[in-house]
Amino acid sequence: MNLKQISYFIKIAELRSFTLAANALYVSQPALSRQMSQLEDEIGTALFIRSDKGLKLTEAGVLLRRRAPAILSDVAQLRNDLQTAYSQAPAGVLSVGIGMSLRDILTVPVIAGFQKVYPNVALDILESVTGPLVEDIKSGNIDCALVFELDPSAQVIAEPFVKERLFLVGPPDASFRGRASMNANEIFDNALISTKADNPIRKKIETIAQGLCKEPKIAFETNAVSTMVSCVVLGGYYSVLPYSSICKAVQEGRVAAVPVEDLTLDWTFVYSKSFGLSLAAKVFRDFLFTQAEGTISSGLWPFTEALFTQGLVSQE
Repeated sequence: MNLKQISYFIKIAELRSFTLAANALYVSQPALSRQMSQLEDEIGTALFIRSDKGLKLTEAGVLLRRRAPAILSDVAQLRNDLQTAYSQAPAGVLSVGIGMSLRDILTVPVIAGFQKVYPNVALDILESVTGPLVEDIKSGNIDCALVFELDPSAQVIAEPFVKERLFLVGPPDASFRGRASMNANEIFDNALISTKADNPIRKKIETIAQGLCKEPKIAFETNAVSTMVSCVVLGGYYSVLPYSSICKAVQEGRVAAVPVEDLTLDWTFVYSKSFGLSLAAKVFRDFLFTQAEGTISSGLWPFTEALFTQGLVSQE
């Protein structure tokens, strides 16, 4: 029995489906079934009852489901205690998920700076969108992540990171170029390249549209920030994005951007409640927060407010 098998079992028990669990865990269904067969062989009894009506847990499965989260939590706490007590410096592989929008303004500077200060920590960076990153946190595939707005849950601890204003982004010669701000209802006068329906930015746009009895003009959808910016640069399209995702294009004069009044987006730092944070993850979190604070105070990340508390490692 190993921690990966236990983590996989929890996800199957939660979703009551090997297919759904495999999709959520980003593993193949045969590989997932093989892991569970090995687990059942080691335990010496079946954990699942398969029928036409779906998947159920046996008595042994119910018992394991009840105790498995505590097992993962205890192992994570033991690891953290040992690292804190006996490690001279953080070391090992640290898997971090980061929203794609943060690449230029935060991800690249953080990677470069962190590796200089902590050369014994090998960063494994995964850039993705909120949904998949949160599932990776729950399954233990990554150690921590920065994602769009997310509330704490039974499985995930979510710490406030920053709040940033959303901008209407258009071609360099857009009529709003040079304006200090824009009312939210003005964004609906343009053909928008939008994030997909499950993205927090899209949800905010649709909520505002409903309140104003307006219908967003969605030209096409994509969660690929680089594609959105490239299409805006070519002209004819507009988009609503955080400054973090367009900072380079704005600085190079490839797009025009204006902050939208009362339209903000919160970023959160998340990690698994069961696995906790390793020493490497804790120092990475503090380094990340320090870098963000410096970027904001220097004016390089305008219309952004820090929501975090410094000195977190020393408080734990």
